[in-house]
Amino acid sequence: MLNYLKLRGSWGKSGNLAGSAFQYLNGYNLYGNAYAYGNGNMVQGSNISREANPNITWEISTKTDIGIDATLWKGLLTLEVDYFHERRTGMLLPPAVTVPVEYGLGLSDENQGIMENRGIDISAGTSHRFTNGLQVNLNGNFSYAKNKMIQVFETAATRDNPNRSRTGRPTGTQFGYHALGLFSQGDDKNSDGIINSDDGYNVTQFGVLHPGDIRYADIGGPGGKPDGKIDSYDETVIGNPVYPFITYGFTPSASWKGFDLSLFFQGSALASLNIRGFQTVPFNNNNSNSAYEYYNDHWTPATPNAKYPRANQSPYANNTQNSDFWMMKTGYLRLKTAVLGYTLPPNISKAMKMQSVRCYFSGQNLLTFSKMKFMDPEVGYTDLETAYPNQKVFVFGLNVTF
Repeated sequence: MLNYLKLRGSWGKSGNLAGSAFQYLNGYNLYGNAYAYGNGNMVQGSNISREANPNITWEISTKTDIGIDATLWKGLLTLEVDYFHERRTGMLLPPAVTVPVEYGLGLSDENQGIMENRGIDISAGTSHRFTNGLQVNLNGNFSYAKNKMIQVFETAATRDNPNRSRTGRPTGTQFGYHALGLFSQGDDKNSDGIINSDDGYNVTQFGVLHPGDIRYADIGGPGGKPDGKIDSYDETVIGNPVYPFITYGFTPSASWKGFDLSLFFQGSALASLNIRGFQTVPFNNNNSNSAYEYYNDHWTPATPNAKYPRANQSPYANNTQNSDFWMMKTGYLRLKTAVLGYTLPPNISKAMKMQSVRCYFSGQNLLTFSKMKFMDPEVGYTDLETAYPNQKVFVFGLNVTF
């Protein structure tokens, strides 16, 4: 059953200069026509925008990897498995210090962050040829990686609050308010178009509230208990980082009597995207179909069960706060490419004075399975205003070798 087995292991350290460059030096910004001297002639000015950190150095990454390579059942299954662990110290982080405006300078990063990252990579493949000549292959890969901040700059207000603490959580974890849905016309008990204490709602949110606005949960206050006000004390984890913890893919292929078919599937999971870019403003996203998605399902008195808040003529503070109302899971599975081809038998191609002839038909982005129907689920780290879905591409081709 086991034909080949190899055990692997590695350990090492590496350095990485992250963050913006030259933070150990005082840099000067130059700008013209800054001051007038003497007869009024304008002269050039300069300023230092950031206080240098002469003690800055590179981050240090200590990595450990343990893996196995195996072949089973006479090559029917090949397998590679790796477990990895990384501890990164001296990460460059902006200090969580607020300096007065009169100080006149920003602060450089400091080597104070510590992060651990661990996960597993799996690659597997199988190949079999049947007696009728059918050749079938399948290869796949799976990766799971999750980091955790062991030490990070944060204030006592976040560090001492289990809902808001950044320590112990993955870098890029998204924080905001917990949404309880949209206010309805039934919440406006006196029918004046405004929801406030006169209607029995005694929580202060952001500006004047109306039916169709987002309602937030009053989680806590300075004393750790709800205080009737939505502010930073009510922040909590609302989503995973933008970049996925899980990525995977698999490539089935087959060939038989000159025909060949190959497919490439790719996917990811455990990632979140904040689609707050809707802004609930008419025509805010003219360059994408996200505005189309919003206007087909926004709240009006005639559509009280709509998915999105009411529309406004300008950004409305209450409905544009970071909250889980706008968080979407971006996990997906996509048929990225598919190729179907046919190669003429050798005797026919030789009769045509050709070495080989193959025609094929291919497609890209043919299928995508995701909860995000109106934009590409991979758009998480790009601009929502250009968040077009991927285009499908079809190609017919002919390969001739003389």
